[in-house]
Amino acid sequence: MLSQSLKWGSALWSQYQHVGRFLLVGGGVFIVDAALFYLFAAVLGWGLASARVAAFLIAVVLSWLVNRCWTFRYRVQAPMGAQVLASLVVSGTAAIANLSVFYFISQWFEGSPLGAVMAFSAGVLTGLVFNWFGANYWIFKNVVAD
Repeated sequence: MLSQSLKWGSALWSQYQHVGRFLLVGGGVFIVDAALFYLFAAVLGWGLASARVAAFLIAVVLSWLVNRCWTFRYRVQAPMGAQVLASLVVSGTAAIANLSVFYFISQWFEGSPLGAVMAFSAGVLTGLVFNWFGANYWIFKNVVAD
């Protein structure tokens, strides 16, 4: 039974490892983003907006780099500069979608602690979906060699 489960899990990982890797990278980058934001704002005393922008930009570049070198390394890829620019566009769009969903849901539940958690979670999930489609179908899509 355990052997069969391990075989099934291995086959599933082989087929969808790029999805798993993408999620692992996203989780790791989320932690780095939060830590940098805290460092810049609370430790170094930067303003909230400056700290957030700096942490976000570093997180976008880190995410692009790890996804390029690990998650989608098997794909024939576009030049680095084009990918970094596309990553900024996708991440910015995902951030706007994340914050918009967060705002609308938090307004709907007005001040409810559970509503705030639901709004945060829905926003993060929305951003994740935007980032996945952008990364998989635009930033790291296979480039046809001439």
